Amino acid sequence: MSAVTTHINDTPAEELPVRRDWLLYAGMGAVGAAAAASSYAALQDLAVRTGWWMQLSWLLPLTIDAYAMTAVRVWLGKSTRNDQARAWAKANAIGAIVLSVAGNAVDHAIAARVIPVGWPLIVAVSAVPPIVLGLLVHMAHLRTLPPTTQTDSSTPAVPEGQQPPPPAEEAPLPPVPPKPPAAPSNRQSHRRAKGTPKRQELPPGKTDQELIDAARERIAAGQEPSATWLIKTYGVGTSRAARIRDAALQSTPATAEPAPESVLALSGATELESTP
Repeated sequence: MSAVTTHINDTPAEELPVRRDWLLYAGMGAVGAAAAASSYAALQDLAVRTGWWMQLSWLLPLTIDAYAMTAVRVWLGKSTRNDQARAWAKANAIGAIVLSVAGNAVDHAIAARVIPVGWPLIVAVSAVPPIVLGLLVHMAHLRTLPPTTQTDSSTPAVPEGQQPPPPAEEAPLPPVPPKPPAAPSNRQSHRRAKGTPKRQELPPGKTDQELIDAARERIAAGQEPSATWLIKTYGVGTSRAARIRDAALQSTPATAEPAPESVLALSGATELESTP
């Protein structure tokens, strides 16, 4: 007896078997039966008030209670190995409990004549079965997914009390060979193709006064000293060409317009009369 007691005292608390508390189970059973009966009656009455047939009114509380029980089972069950399925089941379990509480509250509010039975309430109660069915089908699909954390089968199991062997050192990578020298480029220098006209060489730069004189000579020859002509001929900038053109045009004396023939004839007649 002492040996058995010593063995139990030396066993960690995590490995001791959990003893069943029958009083706990009895209390849970009594509360569950009372809650199920009262909730069942209220939800069935709500179904009748919103237009369900009397023969089918018991299906509304059965749908909500079975939905809550299934979601809690998937949420807390050890067979659920996927974290996404467990999270979805948790959300649905809480939602089913809230739905049951809301249905009971609405039924009691209708019985106390606090709220009327309108079409939004009828639509909401009628939509419960198809929505619950879709949620449960999705939950069943998530439960078939592979476990979230999978152990590597290639790693051998380590017996208890032993440390895992150190990881094997990876073999050093071979040195990278040096790159070969670049081959001489066979690209030929860019040459001007035959027959291509050479670029016109511009004369050496001149002063502004020389450019103005050249422009005046062009004006005297009956041609216009445009800025384009100055740019192409002397290689000056756009602003300088415009300035030189304006200076040449402004400094050119205006030519006297010839007198009309009528004025000349009148002046000749006047000279004849004044002659004795």
